[in-house]
Amino acid sequence: MSRLSVYWPEEADLIDHLSDEPRILPFRRTELNVESVPQNLDVVTRARLLFSNRKCHACSYPVVEPVELSDSMKNRSGLAIPGTATLVGFRCCGCQSEWTV
Repeated sequence: MSRLSVYWPEEADLIDHLSDEPRILPFRRTELNVESVPQNLDVVTRARLLFSNRKCHACSYPVVEPVELSDSMKNRSGLAIPGTATLVGFRCCGCQSEWTV
């Protein structure tokens, strides 16, 4: 099993440099601000939609991809966070038919 070593500059000055024992730093719990979470983000409803539309309605092809708007939330690197874009429909990868949510 591997150990994760974390360097914390502010805390490094407080640690006795002669001690070789590992130090466990506590993680502070932060309360989630409900007002900062978008109200249209309902994970359970999204999962049910993806499950109920997992195959094509026209040809029953088993590979269907979701059609999403480009309004997804971005992470610190500027990349889209999966599952945060607005789901508007589905597209069959077999017959290319599309249907709305």
